[in-house]
Amino acid sequence: MIKFTKIRWKNFLSTGNTFTEVDLCRHGLTLITGENGAGKSTILDALTYSLFGKSFRGITVSTLVNSINEKDSIVEIEFTIGPKSYLVRRGQKPKVFDIYVDGEMLPQEAKAKDYQRILEEQILKMSYKSFCQIVVLGSSNYVPFMQLSATDRRDIVENLLDINIFTVMNIMVKGKVSAVREIIKDKENNIDILKTKIESKKEYIDKIKDQAKTNLDSIDDEITQKRQEIEDAKDRIKDLEDKHLDLTSELFDHNTNKVKLSDLSLERREINSKISDINEEVDFFSKNDQCPVCRQDIGDSHKNHIVTNQKSRQAQYEVNLQKLIENMDETKKRLDDQDEIQQTISEVLSEKQYEQAKIDSCQTYIDGMLKRKQQNQSQENTLDDDIVEMKKFIHDGMEQTKEKERFIVDESHLEIIQSLLKDTGIKARIIKQYLPVMNNLINKYLKAMDFFCKFTLDENFNEAIKSRYRDDFSYYNLSEGERLRIDLALLFAWREVAKLKNSVSCNLLILDEVFDSSLDAAGTEEFMKLLKTFTSGNSNIFVISHKTDHLADKFHNHFVFMKKNNFSRIK
Repeated sequence: MIKFTKIRWKNFLSTGNTFTEVDLCRHGLTLITGENGAGKSTILDALTYSLFGKSFRGITVSTLVNSINEKDSIVEIEFTIGPKSYLVRRGQKPKVFDIYVDGEMLPQEAKAKDYQRILEEQILKMSYKSFCQIVVLGSSNYVPFMQLSATDRRDIVENLLDINIFTVMNIMVKGKVSAVREIIKDKENNIDILKTKIESKKEYIDKIKDQAKTNLDSIDDEITQKRQEIEDAKDRIKDLEDKHLDLTSELFDHNTNKVKLSDLSLERREINSKISDINEEVDFFSKNDQCPVCRQDIGDSHKNHIVTNQKSRQAQYEVNLQKLIENMDETKKRLDDQDEIQQTISEVLSEKQYEQAKIDSCQTYIDGMLKRKQQNQSQENTLDDDIVEMKKFIHDGMEQTKEKERFIVDESHLEIIQSLLKDTGIKARIIKQYLPVMNNLINKYLKAMDFFCKFTLDENFNEAIKSRYRDDFSYYNLSEGERLRIDLALLFAWREVAKLKNSVSCNLLILDEVFDSSLDAAGTEEFMKLLKTFTSGNSNIFVISHKTDHLADKFHNHFVFMKKNNFSRIK
């Protein structure tokens, strides 16, 4: 059971920077009154904001901060569940969301949604909708059970009966069904692949058998032809080698001639150098009569003698030079002839390489043909391995088919489980079992409020209302006062069911302006009697009302909210 003990808030809506605190378990019946806008319904917003992060009256969260102070908005609520005590602190500007268990803060999740899920699913075990059906009945944003959609009605009752686990299980089973179907699909794909492999392997075996029957004579003919081409090429190579040998013999003195030409060129340069020196000396004596070194006169006879001798030497050198040039021309011509022979030799060698490449190509082709011939001859022997492999494919296909059939059986079992976990399955049986209890409780509370009719909910939570003096009619055929009595009876019935199941049972009940709407004086009197029976069972009931004249003396405690300097506070 959840026992709410205290709630406090500051800078929240119209409340100022001082905490407003309310003890939630001190008194059985507490009346909260105040003028319009005094802040008496703030407790509802503080309660749902602290627990669920949203305002009960539908106020935008960002506008819950006090518009004057505009910061440090904090709401704290304390409660116990069994031996453990909890404190939830939530606020804005700065943003705060902390959960404490026995004084220790729970590690905060990376996302606020995950932290909120821990609070709702693991601690409170109650959703916002369920909370508003069993803890709060208000006139502002409260939607009575009978005005909810069929889905929301079912969610609330499943939460009360603690059978949401079947919904979770159904989701898990759906996931398993999806996974099994994926496996079956994979098995079918594998079987199709194996079928393709078997067909491909069979086609290959038939093709090999056909190839084994191919006439090998054509291969032998091609080999014979290529071998003849090889012989012809060898004969051509032999002729080229003989020619190469003859040409090479013409080059026996090629290097000697190259050295000779080099020597002759050197000798020619020396003769030209000597002739040049003679010309310089003759020119000197022709132009000078005096020695430039010793300044002595040079006699004409001496000059003539020297010039004559030098010219004689020059003539001899020129004769020798002419013979040398003729020798050089002859040697150079011989070298040019030998260069042409070398060019011919290169052409012979190139042709020889071509013929050798032709031989290699023919031999490679012959090797390929021999290999092909061998393959054709050995194809019959290789089929045994292919036949074994094809049999393995067939075996694997049979195994995949067996596994597929097994998973199909699993799928059928899961579908049976899934049908049991649907709304029309186990949950429907449990709800059907509790429906008489729920209907009895609803009618008990209707009777306690002097509303004598038979109200029943069916398995789809559609109502049937019968009266002694009226035909069957629906919830919307009733007056506002009659509908309010049904809403109250449902609220009290859900609280009783929660206590029976110990799922979302709690001590707190808040009624917002219930007495201000459609209850007449007699209905109010009967309703007060009903509330007092609840307080005897450790329930703490808060009633928010405008009526203070004839209600205050009926409560154990009375809060009056008022505004001072634009801030709400408890008087």
